[in-house]
Amino acid sequence: MAREKSVLLVSDDGTTYLLEEAGSFDREVAVLGSSERFMRFLKKRSKEKSVISIDELTDELTEKMHKKPMQPTRDAPKPRRAPSARKKRSPRRG
Repeated sequence: MAREKSVLLVSDDGTTYLLEEAGSFDREVAVLGSSERFMRFLKKRSKEKSVISIDELTDELTEKMHKKPMQPTRDAPKPRRAPSARKKRSPRRG
């Protein structure tokens, strides 16, 4: 019945409950709600400052950039290969 319509359950003390098919979001909430790892993540995030100044952000990013080796950009020229000592062949005639 709950696949087609929502079902309203009423207990003896008058408390009401709604029973309906769970969607993907509902299942995700149920799984994450019982995850200790996710709860630790939320607790850590709740302690973070919600707003930082642009200067603080700049300092943070600068510090992170100095810790990592620089990656070549896509536009960076590719290193050239050293010329081969082998004699070049003439093109084939067909």
